Amino acid sequence: MFLQWNIRGLQANREELDLLFSNLDPTVICLQETSLKENKTINFKHYSSYHRHASEANGIVHGGSSVLVKPSTPHRQIKLQTGLQAIAIRATLGKTITVCSIYLPPTMVFNSTDLENLIAQLPPPILLLGDFNAHSTLWGCPKTHLRGKMIEDLLLKHNLSILNDGSTMYLHPATGSSSAIDLSIASPSLYLDFSWEVITDLHGSDHFPICIQSSTTAPPVTNGTWKLSKADWTTFSSKTSSALGQNYSNDLEDPIEHFTDILTNIANSTIPKSKPQSKNVILFG
Repeated sequence: MFLQWNIRGLQANREELDLLFSNLDPTVICLQETSLKENKTINFKHYSSYHRHASEANGIVHGGSSVLVKPSTPHRQIKLQTGLQAIAIRATLGKTITVCSIYLPPTMVFNSTDLENLIAQLPPPILLLGDFNAHSTLWGCPKTHLRGKMIEDLLLKHNLSILNDGSTMYLHPATGSSSAIDLSIASPSLYLDFSWEVITDLHGSDHFPICIQSSTTAPPVTNGTWKLSKADWTTFSSKTSSALGQNYSNDLEDPIEHFTDILTNIANSTIPKSKPQSKNVILFG
């Protein structure tokens, strides 16, 4: 399960977030408007935390975004080069996906190139979750504004899908009006995997949390186990010595993943496996 929420202050609503943890037990949480200063860290007992700190002007803190993920979930942070308030991880939950939390303040000036540069840094398939402060009838707002049109064009250009079902999730504290400015954007290959629902309790914020969950089951097959007693160890040793003896660039984004891929490919060609067995697996649960 994924939890998406403009929390309106991570420290201010820490207890409410803990309550959501207890009730929903999400695997990955994407938060916006965390209001964490650059020198401030906040930790959670059962989650690894990654933060894009808020900006600060005249002593006032604005924005910020975070991703929290259970340590039992294999993942790594993606180092983003962007001026946008975004933070991303690459996680394996049945399948490997990129999850990015983003906050675009209503007064922030940016263009489509800024968003395109961000998307280019996110290995597909992706979930881009956040408060875009973008109005469009496409996702449930009464009118389409310029920023909303920019996001619409971005979705079309990059063949991305909206999980939103038209429900509103932002409640204006002064007027009581509501709008749909928190977007859940997904690669097409993920679109049918999820159910999307707004939780009808503000939990101290002016945005309702969003629950994204999948009931999609993987094909009822698991990988067979290695038959180590029948391995061709001579060929395995020769191939690994040759492959791992090469000089690799220090610029590899993930050297551990690269190393693992090499060993796995060699093992697949030199070590037989038992036949796959049936097993049901819930993705993204």
